[in-house]
Amino acid sequence: MTTNTASNAASDTAPKAGAVPMQVDFDLTSMTTRQASDEALEAVKATGCPVVWTEDNGGHWIVGTYGLVASAFRDWETFSSERRVPGRSAIAFTNSSLPPCLPEESDPPHWYGYRRALAVILSPQASERLRGRARHWTKYALDQVTESGEIEFVHDFTTVVPARVTLEWLGYPEAEWQWFADTFHGISAYPAGSPEHHEASQAYGPVLARIKEELSDRIASPRDDALTAIAHHEVDGERLPEDVAQSIAFLTTVGGIDTTTALAGGALLHLSKFPADRQRLIDEPELLPIATEEFLRFYPPARAHKRIVASDTEFGGVAMKAGDEVLLSEVAAGRDESEFPDADTFVVDRNPNRHVSFGVGIHRCPGSHLARITFSEMIKAVLERMPDYHIDPAAVVDYPDWAMVGGWQRMPATFTPTARSAH
Repeated sequence: MTTNTASNAASDTAPKAGAVPMQVDFDLTSMTTRQASDEALEAVKATGCPVVWTEDNGGHWIVGTYGLVASAFRDWETFSSERRVPGRSAIAFTNSSLPPCLPEESDPPHWYGYRRALAVILSPQASERLRGRARHWTKYALDQVTESGEIEFVHDFTTVVPARVTLEWLGYPEAEWQWFADTFHGISAYPAGSPEHHEASQAYGPVLARIKEELSDRIASPRDDALTAIAHHEVDGERLPEDVAQSIAFLTTVGGIDTTTALAGGALLHLSKFPADRQRLIDEPELLPIATEEFLRFYPPARAHKRIVASDTEFGGVAMKAGDEVLLSEVAAGRDESEFPDADTFVVDRNPNRHVSFGVGIHRCPGSHLARITFSEMIKAVLERMPDYHIDPAAVVDYPDWAMVGGWQRMPATFTPTARSAH
């Protein structure tokens, strides 16, 4: 990555007025590993500029300090989540061929009604009621492997538990959970052109059709599940339009499956690599809630989010124009020394820990409570039932793209075999 001070006339897409921006090479398509992504963000940090500009991928700003990332997340009026500028969606920022993911890609006033569709069913109290199911599916997944002494964490565990919890809660047929999980995970986990990615891509349309079918069924025949709550949610006395309900259900489905999978993968890999942290959590299990926040800071499942500048503004010392795209980096924010002393070190009992890995402001992840519960049940069970597990680092396979999200395709491990749990 190279940097230079760009003149205001350096590009048709760069700002034309205000402070002279620092320009960098920051190609999102080149971030094929976690290391490559981290190194690119470190290079941005090394410029000393809180906001920089890149011409890559159509041109966009990069915001990489804790305070500015948090501020931009909160300021939805200036930094919009809506796709309001046709033809300006930068490559790798979002798949613009898909309909908007609501309520994530919406702003007030519509956002209020959309968000309420999830606020009740994913509240802290409602999420806590699902802890028993998270514990059940965690035990189920581990019971399949504990006697063998071997586990491939991704396919045997980290995709199984979040998918089972999420799809059961939403109300999809149990027989379809593997299909849903393989499809959403496969899109991210395998490189384009591979047989696995092709298979997942081919299944994407039918999976979306199933979401539509299930919602239509709930409208006709309500049940006691989350899909029914979404399908029958009312705004100003009228039920959500079906396409809006489908979008909310899609975001809830995919968000519940693969993000907790990535977080759990990062934590398991870390605890294998750093046995002192693992032993600390074994000896002091009451630290797990605090450690969960550090895992979120250090291994955020969503590495960055896009925003679009709604109106000309001065931000971080530079002039931004309406229509400019902005990359808000949760990773860079989490490594800001001004907020997190010794930020490049994982501190198992770090407190306070006001990370932004779930976002802040109105677009804070509505599933954050359920994600924490599912994650904690998973890690707690692994430490109890296979405390000496070892992941072979040479056999670990990363996602092929770490620009916006991160995760692992494969993570094999061995451990001392134990009996299945008592039922």
